[in-house]
Amino acid sequence: MINFKSVTLADKPLINRYLREFGSSSCQHSLYLLTGLSMKYGDEYAIIDDCLFIHRSKLDTKGKRVYLAPLGNIKDNFKKYIDILFEDAKSYNAKLEFFTATERFKVLLFENYPDVFESKESRDYDEYIYDTESLGVLSGRPLAPKRNRVRAFYSSYEGQIRIDNITNDNITDVLLFQKEWIKNRLEEEYDEMLERENEAIKFYLTNYDELEFRGIVVYIKGTVVGYAAGVSLNDECMDEVIEKGRKDIVGIYQLLCNEFALLCCKGYKYINREEDLGVEGLRRAKTSYQPLFMLKKYIINEK
Repeated sequence: MINFKSVTLADKPLINRYLREFGSSSCQHSLYLLTGLSMKYGDEYAIIDDCLFIHRSKLDTKGKRVYLAPLGNIKDNFKKYIDILFEDAKSYNAKLEFFTATERFKVLLFENYPDVFESKESRDYDEYIYDTESLGVLSGRPLAPKRNRVRAFYSSYEGQIRIDNITNDNITDVLLFQKEWIKNRLEEEYDEMLERENEAIKFYLTNYDELEFRGIVVYIKGTVVGYAAGVSLNDECMDEVIEKGRKDIVGIYQLLCNEFALLCCKGYKYINREEDLGVEGLRRAKTSYQPLFMLKKYIINEK
């Protein structure tokens, strides 16, 4: 039985190296998600033989115990680390499930344990990975509508726009905007998923510096109309975690995507704009930005 403990911000020095070095540029392998969505997933961790194990306690069901793929230099002793999870699950009279595993892990697992597991692609959790330069320039015919929206925004509000980096000096402005944004959205139609997301966002913004977020806030005539923020997943990839704008401001979302790439992602090759969770409008929007590739995810179960 593995002695798991809940993930907290205090665990950052212990686990961040595993997340950054072995996380495959996936947003699920980030301290912000492991802590900010604790009410949803109940993530807890253990480090054994220089390998990070993560248990998603709130996804467990009778006879099933749910984990993320182990993170570490596990390829040469792959079965050793998976057998540790077999033993842990067995101690609870349960079978293994790997939640949203990557293609690379899936291949290793099926090579080492033929006929033991079955998998299905989880399209709703596939992550959209973009070329940073492409989002910063918005060049080419497919992105022309985005480029035109950004130009229209600058034209409509010429001389009234201010774009600042999010800092301690303006984080209260951002929190107040988020509070008003979620109030307006939930008044239109109650959405439990959005309410849970809002709780996570409040956690991220309240712990902005400690989580090493970076972002931008857009003002028109001194009033916040949108903001975007994210974190570095590794030396190559930034994760745009939050992007919120006033729906009555034409072009605000295109501007936020463009300016986040320009101002917050210098030196990074890729931007991860996360999954669409099966939301049709979100899927159309993310696809329209021409992702470089999709980081495919799988649900893998022990037979």
